[in-house]
Amino acid sequence: MFVVFKDDVIDSKDIKKIILDNSEFNILEDMSLRSKREDVVAFNMSINIHVLNEMLKDDGYDIEEENKEELLDEYMDLADTLAVELEEYMPERTILKAYAYKYDELEDSIKLVFAMSHRDMGELKLSDIVKRLLSIVG
Repeated sequence: MFVVFKDDVIDSKDIKKIILDNSEFNILEDMSLRSKREDVVAFNMSINIHVLNEMLKDDGYDIEEENKEELLDEYMDLADTLAVELEEYMPERTILKAYAYKYDELEDSIKLVFAMSHRDMGELKLSDIVKRLLSIVG
């Protein structure tokens, strides 16, 4: 889907490729059209728990010793952080929000909603869009 990005037009497929090439995220759905905005790129994404486990182990966490609920919080926080770090690969003057909303036991992954727009939209408006998208997937 083509999205208005200030004075440019970008294709959500190009953003999808950036995400896939620079991260461990899988794109489950292009939600750009479902955002009901012509200036927002949005995706429903997931990241495998095994990837997150390796990152946590590298940071000194003992996965086996952690309480399951605390570990799930760590997974969610790490997934959010990794998604927000994708901003460095995005077009200039991009803002983005990501929110991990679910642990999928069948796929053994964390699912999250990712949305980005031009900085002129503002953080508050983008947060509202993410909340609306979460109500669709949640």
